[in-house]
Amino acid sequence: MEWFPWIFVGVPLFIGLVWLLILVVIGRGIWSAWQRRRANETAPVLAFPARVIGKRDSVSGGGNSSARTHYFVTFERLDLQRLELEVSGQEFGMLAIGDNGRLTHQGTWYQGFVRDVPGPPTTA
Repeated sequence: MEWFPWIFVGVPLFIGLVWLLILVVIGRGIWSAWQRRRANETAPVLAFPARVIGKRDSVSGGGNSSARTHYFVTFERLDLQRLELEVSGQEFGMLAIGDNGRLTHQGTWYQGFVRDVPGPPTTA
């Protein structure tokens, strides 16, 4: 019965390692979120002509927890560069594929989209 004393060392050591792993994963998530926020805060606010070319949503949670819906809109700049940004549900509903206008964003933060309003038709 030489293995019996190892239970008193091995089990607490295993539990301690599991807790350490959990703390490392949580710490890494917090660090990543902090870096992402800092990058967005220091990024310049950019505004340029763009067109809405796609919309999608993603649902997370549900089951025994509350569900949350994330809304994303894909914009295309005049130089054909694409950018997908998360928007609020209200903005998602107001934007339509094919809308042209001026997009404003700061890093990955959506700031707004102002639609181009076509002028009255001209008669010649």
